[in-house]
Amino acid sequence: MPNFNLRWVNRSRSKQDWMISNGDSFTLQPNFERSVNLIINNDYTFRIVVSTRGGYAHADLTYSAHTNSWTLTSLTPNEWGLAQGNGIVTVRCFLEDVFEAYIPMYAAQVPEFSDEEEKVKYPAYQLYEDNTDTTYCSPKKVLSHAVGNLWIKACLAAHPGTSCNGKPWISDDQDGTIWPE
Repeated sequence: MPNFNLRWVNRSRSKQDWMISNGDSFTLQPNFERSVNLIINNDYTFRIVVSTRGGYAHADLTYSAHTNSWTLTSLTPNEWGLAQGNGIVTVRCFLEDVFEAYIPMYAAQVPEFSDEEEKVKYPAYQLYEDNTDTTYCSPKKVLSHAVGNLWIKACLAAHPGTSCNGKPWISDDQDGTIWPE
């Protein structure tokens, strides 16, 4: 059973929120890292989602017990780096706040109900139901439709084989499975 020191590293100038498929979620400041010791004896894949203000990236970190090696695959390979040797596996993410200059400043306030439509306005909790009839809810209120959309994409990426069942919605109340916890 090989022992590894697994390191998650933020190599950008932006704060990054990391979500790992084993249930671990954390925030890394620029040029910070988080490490864990790991004993592994079978093939295993970690699904990784990293988000910043204005973007997100996801990748799969896979260990092959047969070759005792790690691979990192992503649809956005320029956002990631992998280094391995001497039992140390380092995953670097370069994702930046690509739209930071264009995001207006928001002041958090209680959602308002529109008299005309009786709908909740932002900020509000983002919710959706997937094809397994599970309702997922954001852990905190999102500030806009775009931010809610990014959260839904990250949640779907973290739950392989699922898809949205119907139209997502927002609410003043948290309900369903809160992800990530």
